Amino acid sequence: MILNLNDPASILAWWQVLPQRHGSQLLAMARLRPQFAAPIQAALQRIRADAGLNSLFERGLTAAALAPLRPAGHWQTAADEDLAEPLIEPAHG
Repeated sequence: MILNLNDPASILAWWQVLPQRHGSQLLAMARLRPQFAAPIQAALQRIRADAGLNSLFERGLTAAALAPLRPAGHWQTAADEDLAEPLIEPAHG
């Protein structure tokens, strides 16, 4: 998926892929990248206007607040870690 931070519809579609994580990321992007704040705010207004989407957004923010912190720059998810191959030491013969 390609995210266009100038397009509220694109932002909304991206958020819907993983609302439990992307909601807090949207809030952070709006603060850290002011050039995209207006389209992000427009997408957030669409989310807030729909009761079902707003509920998903609020649950995502709650889940994000309760999630353990990861080191800065850590890109893997817990699911990725579960799928990662275990480290196998070479056999010494």
